[in-house]
Parts: sequence; C-alpha cells; structure tokens
Amino acid sequence: MEISPEILQKKILIVDDAASIRTLTKAILREAGFTHVFDAPSGPDALLLMRKVRINVVICDWNMPGMTGLELYKSVKEDPKLVAPPWIMLTSTSEGEKVKEAIQAGISSYIIKPYKPDNLLKQVVGKLNS
Repeated sequence: MEISPEILQKKILIVDDAASIRTLTKAILREAGFTHVFDAPSGPDALLLMRKVRINVVICDWNMPGMTGLELYKSVKEDPKLVAPPWIMLTSTSEGEKVKEAIQAGISSYIIKPYKPDNLLKQVVGKLNS
C-alpha cells in the first residue's frame, strides 16, 4: 500500500491493556512507515498522553479494565481541551449491540481481533485521509 509522506507523519495512538497487541500494532504501523506511533496501556494513561500530544487517529481496545474504549472515547469528546480524533475500535467480539452502541457514540470504524495487518492499515490511512 502506497502511503503519502504527509500521512506517514501523522500521530497515531494505540490504547490496549494487552502489551502484545500494542507491540504488534505498533510494529505493523512502523513497518508501513509511520514514525509517530504512541501507545498507552489504559484509558487514563491515554488521556494524559492526549493532553500533551495532538493525536490524529486512535486505535483503541474496547474491553479494558477500569475504563473501556467507549468510555475513553466519550471522555475525549466531553473534554473541551481535547479535539476528538478519528477512532478505530479494536475488539474480540462482534456483538451487534456493542457495534450499535459504538456507532451511536460516533465511532464508525470497528476491527475485530485477530485482524489482518492490511485491514488495519486501510482503516488507519482511510481515517487520516478524511
């Protein structure tokens, strides 16, 4: 996949309580040429980072202890100091109710784990191009 140099400079945040998923996702993005890839193990950690760095797209796990991915998304949207970037929800479930809840909250991208690297890259680039 050909990705423009401008897109490769965008800032991406991966939020997942599983270190292995963060490492894998980061490796896929770096392999594609992205240089500004951040990660956080929890919603509160992600919020702290997002207050310091203007993130262009978030790839976030749904099921995390303490604060779910959806709760994090809503917290970002409600914080006047933060601009809510495009959001890609990662999950191991394809429950219709959860998908509906995410869409109603404003999340339009949803990737079911395990995912294919090409699918992740298409979603990320699509969000950064829009």
